[in-house]
Amino acid sequence: SGCFRSVGNLLNKDLQGGLDDDIALSVYVTAALLELKLPRTDKAVNRALGCLKASLSQVKNLYTLTLLAYTFTISGEEEAQGQVLRELEQRAVRSDGQLHWERKDRSKSEDQTKWFQAPSAEVEMTSYVLMAYVSRPEALKANINTALQIVKWLSKQQNPYGGFSSTQDTVVALQALAKYAVGTYSEKGNTSVIVKSRTGFYKEFLVNNKNRLLMQQAQLPDIPEEYKVSVTGEGCVFLQATLRYNVPPLKSDATFRLAVTTGHKGCTKETRSKFKLTITTSYSGTRNASNMVVIEVKMLSGFIPIKSSVRELEKRNLIKKVEIKPDQVTIYIDELSHTTEQYTFSVEQDNEVKNLKPATVIVYDYYEKDEHALAEYNAPCSSEDDSKNKNSEK
Repeated sequence: SGCFRSVGNLLNKDLQGGLDDDIALSVYVTAALLELKLPRTDKAVNRALGCLKASLSQVKNLYTLTLLAYTFTISGEEEAQGQVLRELEQRAVRSDGQLHWERKDRSKSEDQTKWFQAPSAEVEMTSYVLMAYVSRPEALKANINTALQIVKWLSKQQNPYGGFSSTQDTVVALQALAKYAVGTYSEKGNTSVIVKSRTGFYKEFLVNNKNRLLMQQAQLPDIPEEYKVSVTGEGCVFLQATLRYNVPPLKSDATFRLAVTTGHKGCTKETRSKFKLTITTSYSGTRNASNMVVIEVKMLSGFIPIKSSVRELEKRNLIKKVEIKPDQVTIYIDELSHTTEQYTFSVEQDNEVKNLKPATVIVYDYYEKDEHALAEYNAPCSSEDDSKNKNSEK
């Protein structure tokens, strides 16, 4: 048929399309061959394109459709490309002059705010559509306004370090933005960006052809404060404001269930300096199984993990690897199902610390970190030690 058969498991289930899995893999391979400049007349490429066109009417998965739009663009299959783009236009999300694509069944995290960063799969999907519009000069010229709306949305998802939600979506998004930059490049442009506040702060950034690739930055002195930005001149600039602060993560069991216990012996002479830590967790979301999962176990002050007991976890099915640090154990798991799983290892006291405060355990989706659950634990003897300290203070 020319299609490539999908074998094995996909760690990010949001990129999985059910019956579309073989087609999605075929699109990936075909796009890779075309990006390697293999001609359409190549036997493998020609047969693969034939498979994709024959399967087009069966494809309903949004991620697969965005891949098809890009692949048909770079292969020059204009009729098939137009059919896919028309379908994507009907399923697009439009807001505030921006354009993107999102899964309708994705979990809505309870702690989503207006600063919410889009999941990895949605950044990828939107990036593939952008590449479909900008990979051919004639397509970009006809769809420049649509492309600009997509670029605005993608730019808002970019973090202060230039990346996105994960490595994979960062690679695809930067490729799309780079193609857009090449397609819209102009040697002309001289822009002034002025940032000022009511308290007297004033900073002017000058962007011209000589420094257009140079990142310019300034520290805003007063928070909270109202800052105003004005732009004059001709050209295109990217302005980003970054505010960093720490807040404790909210507890949520919308996607994962999590509980932590410290053995069943209670406070004894043995558990005062050494005890077992058991993490009980399962997936509670809408899919049959989760994406790849990370469990981060913070250590109590004065306690360290017993490495040999942690290494035993690596023998467990689906555990990819574990990372051991004096203050944290990190467990990477291929997936969690709705079946409850338990992971146990031992910790021991390295230094005696009074008035122990609870430590946290968090489980989260590797690709969508807003999908998480949080639990706390303390040493078996912590409550007894607290009582002694209070009595001694009296």
